[in-house]
Amino acid sequence: MGLFDSLKKSIENVAKEVDLHKDDLTKELEKFADQAKNTVNNAVGNNNTSLPQQKSAPVYQAVPVMKREVADQFAKFDDIISRNFADCEVIRNLPARELAPSCHPACTPVQFMFYTNGVPSLAVVLVKENTYRGMNVIGTKKICEDLNIRYIRFYHEYENAEDYVVNRIRENL
Repeated sequence: MGLFDSLKKSIENVAKEVDLHKDDLTKELEKFADQAKNTVNNAVGNNNTSLPQQKSAPVYQAVPVMKREVADQFAKFDDIISRNFADCEVIRNLPARELAPSCHPACTPVQFMFYTNGVPSLAVVLVKENTYRGMNVIGTKKICEDLNIRYIRFYHEYENAEDYVVNRIRENL
């Protein structure tokens, strides 16, 4: 049996395995889609009372696929902002297209957009240290710069102690 015969046999084996588990994968994806739909419907139907709100700012509910540590950091920042900036109007998970409708669809959303007198004033973005120079992050930063919105980023793999986060946000508000 030659190299190509062996390769062909391996590919056929992989194809058989995919076929065997195709139904299970489809069911799991459908289950995930239903959960995501229910989450969005509940957030919209309940005016998203599960998250603290400041000045009844809308909450954009994306259903991001996040690694656990990223989701944990978002929750940590959400808690810090809710407790320390309760008097501020904050929109969470604001898609970049809400700021610039013609922007590239891959632009990073603004995790926390602070408003002053109804006008966006500070964008807080959480990124991985090795992706902050990616076009999706740079695109969102450029949108903010073009709209005269201050922009700060935090690296979600760092500790981001509460006093550090609060001080940086206060310095930029």
